[in-house]
Amino acid sequence: MTLSPSTILIVDDEPGNLAIMREILADRYTLVFARNGSETLAAVAKHSPALVLLDVGLPDISGYELCRQIKMRDTSQAIQVIFVSGNIGTAHEAAGFDAGGIDYLSKPVSPPIVRARVNAHLSQVRATALEQSYRDAILMLGHAGHYNDTDTGSHIWRMAAYAGALARGCGWNEEQCTRLELAAPMHDTGKLGIP
Repeated sequence: MTLSPSTILIVDDEPGNLAIMREILADRYTLVFARNGSETLAAVAKHSPALVLLDVGLPDISGYELCRQIKMRDTSQAIQVIFVSGNIGTAHEAAGFDAGGIDYLSKPVSPPIVRARVNAHLSQVRATALEQSYRDAILMLGHAGHYNDTDTGSHIWRMAAYAGALARGCGWNEEQCTRLELAAPMHDTGKLGIP
């Protein structure tokens, strides 16, 4: 599932709370609304939101359990969930994080805080999507070398593995090693045009 980076699903059984969130966020984002668990799961499947603002106290299911159900599905694991609740305290926040949430907002909400947190989390979603598109482009170029010459294609992937192994042997951290392995197939990109 490709997430829609400007779509937010707002889940609350109180129409007044939905109206408040609409007023805070409608000028910047595409908003979808749900009032219970079944509407939420249907909206997730239909709209692929990048972010869900989820009330903890829904009439048919707890917000924590609903978050777990969203995160269990392969197609919606990447969706970010921010809990919104009148239940204040570290135990409630911990329950939200344990369920798979990334943040916890207390009611009554503060418009500047809601905007700031939503913006921060959606910025992370966009950065992750951009990084994945870079990875996909590099992998396609690496595969193109393989189609041009199967020996070169195998060499490209061996070089990536060797570069990663050498970097690990030199004490590089895992993120640096992964980036090197991702970039290593580019060393033979010029051979794509050689007949």
